Amino acid sequence: MKINVLKETKDTMVFEIPGEQHTFPQLLCWALLQNPKVEVAVYNKEHPLIGDTKVYIKCKGITPKKALLGALDIIDKELASLKRGIQKIEAKKK
Repeated sequence: MKINVLKETKDTMVFEIPGEQHTFPQLLCWALLQNPKVEVAVYNKEHPLIGDTKVYIKCKGITPKKALLGALDIIDKELASLKRGIQKIEAKKK
């Protein structure tokens, strides 16, 4: 997945996620907000048919990149857990 960083400082980051609508940015913001050092994590999709989704992150005591990597780890763990749950359901059907 490609992102375009529009602005980055020591405690904030704004980036676009080309081609994404609401699902992944919402999940990403949820995961970012699991970190108490992330003060703000929001996304904006100005128009449903044009433009890219923008994500804004503001942190205190951690860089936005580090917070973003931590959020992606959280998403990985959640998806792995979901996959194991589905595999258990499928194994019971056999």
